[in-house]
Amino acid sequence: MRSPTPRTPAKPVPLPARPALPERASGRVLWTVLVALVAVLAGVIVARPMFSPAPEYRAASLYPQARPIEPFALQDGNGRPFTEADLQGRLSLVFFGFTNCPDVCPDTLGQLATAVERLELMRVEKLPQVVFVSVDPERDGGQTMRDYVEWFDEDFRAVTGDDEALDTVTRQLGALYIRQAPDDSGFYSVDHSGMVVIVDGEGRMIGRFAQPIDTEAMIADLFELVRRSG
Repeated sequence: MRSPTPRTPAKPVPLPARPALPERASGRVLWTVLVALVAVLAGVIVARPMFSPAPEYRAASLYPQARPIEPFALQDGNGRPFTEADLQGRLSLVFFGFTNCPDVCPDTLGQLATAVERLELMRVEKLPQVVFVSVDPERDGGQTMRDYVEWFDEDFRAVTGDDEALDTVTRQLGALYIRQAPDDSGFYSVDHSGMVVIVDGEGRMIGRFAQPIDTEAMIADLFELVRRSG
């Protein structure tokens, strides 16, 4: 019986070599990659402001959409007309009250005076306009309410009107007021909303500061609101 002839192991078949890219084609691929990378980075930079989070306000409650203010007609402490047009051009802070108010009115006007003073120290060029709307026109004549607000800040505006004119404003800005029955001496008080309404430079209601108001938080919010309004 013949011995089997030993079988020679097969040689491995070499894989075909990977063709090298020509020098010009390799450069073109690298250039394309770089262009694409720059485009992506540029898109991220441009899109960043679109996705930047809105500031978180500490005291202000802003509405999802600005609310336009319809025409109204009041009078200021000098007897001059005060209309919706006077709420345009800069940020306005509208507060309702009466000069015989024992607590919330002087406290809030004092806070607003402090806020305006601090914003001025912070080099804010266009300071907010503060408007005090008296809901007690019978006792708050022009001179009375003008002297009242100027004690806090000489630039504060004081306005009022008859009940029909006041209702036109309070209804739009979400404020309420109720005059109480007079006592034996004839003195009466007025219950009223204590919030401060925020109106932007286009004369639109954009939010409010609700009571109780933290002065430092309000100042920070006002600085941001003025900055964003340009």
